[in-house]
Amino acid sequence: MVPYKELKGWNHIVYTILKNHFNKGEFKLQELYEFEPHFKVLYPDNYHIKDKLRQTVQNLRDKGLLEFVSKGVYNLLPTDEIETTDPTNQQELVYLLSNESIPGWVKIGRTNQVDRRLKELYNTSVPLPFKLEDAIQTKSLRESSELEKSIHSIIDTINPNLRRNTEANRREFFKLTTDQGKEVFNLVSKIMNISELNR
Repeated sequence: MVPYKELKGWNHIVYTILKNHFNKGEFKLQELYEFEPHFKVLYPDNYHIKDKLRQTVQNLRDKGLLEFVSKGVYNLLPTDEIETTDPTNQQELVYLLSNESIPGWVKIGRTNQVDRRLKELYNTSVPLPFKLEDAIQTKSLRESSELEKSIHSIIDTINPNLRRNTEANRREFFKLTTDQGKEVFNLVSKIMNISELNR
């Protein structure tokens, strides 16, 4: 069985959906397809999302994370991984920032004090301050790290030209408009089953 933390790309995205929405185990492929419209909002020219979701389910089955039950029905297998809690219970924000002096790009990262982070980023390297466009509240460092990784993974997997294939490779900047960045946050909120209260 492949550990969840080692999953990448579509394997990571789909398993995150299953883990957050079907943790009782059994699910239907049709239920997974209900997430297609959320991907289509962000990437309207991708006409193969259902095919990719189905193919990824097969990959996860081959990795020992799912088992086939019957046609179109699978079971999410329990893992040996222990859910660790953060003893400090430190809340963090995963943020979406824009800057008028860097049009067409957004910054996506995490912090426990957004006001301090905005002040840190407003230095001699940029002529204008960054603006907070959206944020998701998390309960721990582990949760915020997983959320940030999911956001970066989704963008890099579905459209690598937004960061992975740019000069900003491996940094926190993405070639997105503010509205597109907000759509990413909406998509991730659906994938990770995040309450509107945390937005």
